[in-house]
Amino acid sequence: MPDIKICGIKNIQEIKIINKYPVNYIGFIFADSKRQVTEDEVIELRKHIRKDIKVVGVFVNENVEYVNKLVHSCRLDIVQLHGNESNEYCKKILCKVWKSIAVSDESSLKIIDAYQNVDGILLDTYHNGKSGGTGKVFSWNLVKNISKSNQIVLAGGLTPDNVVRAINTVKPQIIDVNSGVETNLNKDENKISELFVELYKLN
Repeated sequence: MPDIKICGIKNIQEIKIINKYPVNYIGFIFADSKRQVTEDEVIELRKHIRKDIKVVGVFVNENVEYVNKLVHSCRLDIVQLHGNESNEYCKKILCKVWKSIAVSDESSLKIIDAYQNVDGILLDTYHNGKSGGTGKVFSWNLVKNISKSNQIVLAGGLTPDNVVRAINTVKPQIIDVNSGVETNLNKDENKISELFVELYKLN
């Protein structure tokens, strides 16, 4: 079973739910989003996260000095980048980096080779000019051989209904779930429970 990241956490109620499950990563979105959180909010929420869960901060084309400030103040383990950040930018981040690639077709994957210094490649859906948080699935067959040579984080419309099929096709090291375990923009414990019921079928 791959490691599990649940992204778009906004409050302590959601953290309390996630602490009950074998989640490996929790994601806070600092970029403009319906799930955006502030530095001060994350500093406080960080205190309530189970000790073994790693914390990921999501940014889009942000000033690198500001990102590193939050790496320190929010004790981020990983920075996840969803903009046009270069490999040189990624090298300046003071923690591990996952670079998001917006997958639309085979040619959109060529840019992966430009990111030799990142710790993970996050594959997400390109939709209406956006990468991330779309709730849309891309064609997994496009990327089914990529995990052999890269640390792959698979995102993009993953739900309890499709997660096993996605994992069996792509074989990612990590899956990243957000809207697929929500109801009305709030994390739904029933859906998170359903997700793990499905994931346990992989063992």
